[in-house]
Amino acid sequence: MNDELAEPATLAATASTRSVAPLVLLHLDERVVVVDKPAGLLVHRTHAGSGEDALLQRLRDQLGRRVHPVHRLDRMSSGLIAYGLDRSSAGRLQAGLQAADARKEYLVLVRGLAPREFESRAPLVDDKDVARDAHSEFRRLASFPDERASLLCARIHTGRSHQIRRHLALAGHHVLGDPRYGKARANRRCARHHGLARPFLHAWRLDVAHPDGGRLVAEAPLAVDLVAVLASLRA
Repeated sequence: MNDELAEPATLAATASTRSVAPLVLLHLDERVVVVDKPAGLLVHRTHAGSGEDALLQRLRDQLGRRVHPVHRLDRMSSGLIAYGLDRSSAGRLQAGLQAADARKEYLVLVRGLAPREFESRAPLVDDKDVARDAHSEFRRLASFPDERASLLCARIHTGRSHQIRRHLALAGHHVLGDPRYGKARANRRCARHHGLARPFLHAWRLDVAHPDGGRLVAEAPLAVDLVAVLASLRA
């Protein structure tokens, strides 16, 4: 393993050259699909990368029907993303995600020995230089004192860009493997000793109002590469 973390673009390019396996569907009905996004895959194509493989287009082709996005996930993060299968369902899902009873939870490995529970309400500046309200809650699931690292469950109440990574950086518990908001020295150490080659951030659980009533609850198993990192830390 090289001492330096691989660049996200390099990881993404490597992922795109592998044989394409079918996406794992975590939930599918007439209104909603929830898919387990692999790390390195764009959520949707951008103008800069219009020819790249992307989750939305791959899912559309796999299902043979149009899908409508309702939320996002960073390219190098893994885990669940929900789509509406029609415009009405997508709108209802978006409203449900903004409701007070929605639960959007993530698994994240951070630098330092974090408190058992803490939160951040620090406003976050958007791409138009406007400070937006933001609210994240964190709960420690495990700690690794020898490596000064903690595994957290993060719950977000708002959906600001890079919210978890930015709130944790402000709290001094930077996401390990994060090349943008993290600490280079801690990232290099975790890469060298535990094989972490990307930000340890995984969209784990979703509990939201279903467009047809009741609840939509889905969970995405922790990605294999992140399971290996935890196993190395425990060893």
